[in-house]
Amino acid sequence: MIVGLTVANFRSIRDQTTLNLAADYLGTHLRGNVAHPAGVKNGVIKSAGIYGANGSGKSNLLQAFEALQYIVSASGNLEQGDPIGYYEPFRLSAQTKNAPVRFDVRFLTPDGIRYRYKVAFTRNRITEEQLTYYPSNRPAVLFTREASDAGEAIKFGSRFKGGKKRLRIFPNNAYLSKAGGRSDAPDFLRSVFDYFLWDVVRFARYERLILRGWNEIEELVRQVAALLAFADTGIDTVTVAERNPDSLQPPEDTDAESTADDRRDTQWKFLASHKTDSGALEQFELNEESAGTRRLFELAPVLLDAFSTGGVVLIDELESSMHPFTAELIIKLFNDPDVNPKGAQLIFTTHNVQLMSPELLRRDQIWFAEKSQGASRYYSLAEFDKNVVKPRSPFSRWYLEGRFNAIPKIDYQKIVSLLKASKTSRVENARKS
Repeated sequence: MIVGLTVANFRSIRDQTTLNLAADYLGTHLRGNVAHPAGVKNGVIKSAGIYGANGSGKSNLLQAFEALQYIVSASGNLEQGDPIGYYEPFRLSAQTKNAPVRFDVRFLTPDGIRYRYKVAFTRNRITEEQLTYYPSNRPAVLFTREASDAGEAIKFGSRFKGGKKRLRIFPNNAYLSKAGGRSDAPDFLRSVFDYFLWDVVRFARYERLILRGWNEIEELVRQVAALLAFADTGIDTVTVAERNPDSLQPPEDTDAESTADDRRDTQWKFLASHKTDSGALEQFELNEESAGTRRLFELAPVLLDAFSTGGVVLIDELESSMHPFTAELIIKLFNDPDVNPKGAQLIFTTHNVQLMSPELLRRDQIWFAEKSQGASRYYSLAEFDKNVVKPRSPFSRWYLEGRFNAIPKIDYQKIVSLLKASKTSRVENARKS
């Protein structure tokens, strides 16, 4: 589980900001929305929604998770001199546009061990890196890499045991990425590496990967079909069929590598069966279903996998193409202890204020993003006076009234004046012509 992520100097995030997923309070309200791993006071929330105007930086916070995942899982494969992906500093200040991007994440791996990983990097160099774990309430440093260190000068703590410590790494390789992916990596390092490789998932990046493997997972297809049926999509069953090879011929100008990828992605098709008025089944290809049904179809295996492993799912614009009731269903499933006993987490952005309900989310599960002078800041509903904003207050109505800010500042009169002036100009130009 992610306990908290601190980000600084990344995209629209100029100043250090923290998405804190540690529960703000115990209380009795929606207690099932909180998991209780050992060592985390009050527990960790299972879902969090981020609200804000367009361009406020909501998506950038999710992008930070993806950037962190890249640093851990992929930077170890970079050759010397290769640029580090996701080096996207805040560009509206001379003090930050060439400074390091910084991430600091607190999390628990599936075995229940708490870790903290900090990393900072520029375009071509990892400037700082540290991995700490908590064998008790006191942290123990496993390794540290200072800004001036070369790869071979990484300092190891006394609890770093097993595997080969000293590795030849380039300045652009994160040590965790280089060492964690090795076959002889110690168990704790492999556990952390695998956590970011497999358990932190941004849905939009994974749909094609998951679909490509479905033909081998009959049980998963059955479960997804059942979920779609119970969600009132009209689908009765889902089957997988191989496409006619003649239909997979690539365009003449397609290169060989992308051709191989495209053929793998389109080799299998998914057929949704609907009952006819006589009780028979009629098959439809997935592209004949509604956009909302397709989105739920693609998302379903991600959800099922997260519930079975305790993974983290990040979704930008949860309500996109889906009915509000379906988006609400997904949040309820993550918050339900019977469905989600392993503490899988959902972190999402949304504009749907219907989801901002005290019957669905606690105060500490509702977050806001707003931008000032180009820089984003983030804050939780739990930061407001608890004697004013209570657990059962009308969150959505108060948000729309502007009590929590993070809403678009629209100057209607200026927009009207602009459009009237534009119309007048068009009429005058038409007369002249």
